[in-house]
Formats: sequence, C-alpha cells, structure tokens
Amino acid sequence: MQKRLLLLPLVWGAYGIGEVLILNYLYGSVVLSVPYPANDKPIGGSYLPVLFFNFAALVALLGFSLYSLGVWDIDLSSRKVRTDFVALGVMYASGILVFYYAIFLFPLAVALVYFLATNIE
Repeated sequence: MQKRLLLLPLVWGAYGIGEVLILNYLYGSVVLSVPYPANDKPIGGSYLPVLFFNFAALVALLGFSLYSLGVWDIDLSSRKVRTDFVALGVMYASGILVFYYAIFLFPLAVALVYFLATNIE
C-alpha cells in the first residue's frame, strides 16, 4: 500500500509537466498564436485536439490515483480489460488525430462502437 501511495505524487507531477509540454506543443507559443492568419482553423486545428488530450490525461490521472489509493485494482490478466485499454487508447489517439487527418475517424468510430457493444448489460 505504501508503494502505491508513493506513486501518487509521481503521477500528479507527470500529469502537470506533461500537460504543459503537450499543450505548448499543440498550441505553440501563446505569443505567436495570438493573431490568427485568415485561413487558420483554431477550433478544429487546436482546441478540440487539446480537449481530447485533456480528457485522456484526466482519465489516466484518475485511474492511476484510484490505483495508488487502493480503491481500484487492475486485473490485466483478463482479456476484456486488456482490450478495453487498447480500445481506450485508440479512441483517444484517433480523437486527437481526427482533426488533422480525416482517416482517423474510422478507428474512432470503431472504438466507440466497441464500447457500446461490449458494455451493454
């Protein structure tokens, strides 16, 4: 239990540093991006991918925090859990990339259909 609790500050620190670095990479420098060019797409070009990244990072942060506190135990020996993690990763990655390349709409739709099909009870 104590080893798990030591994981908590590491995860929160990695989240904060990663948030700053990824947002700086996706947005670029704030000073340089204030005057948008005439044909720039700020909503589809940067805001929505950042929203997908923030949501993915927060879900991962909550998962690691619950694991560190001992509330949630991950059973990676189960095939369904592993496929759920892979589908979640595909969904978040394609959700970020769909605004740059339209081909990533298909993996996003497949991941969403997978979650809808497997979690109906």
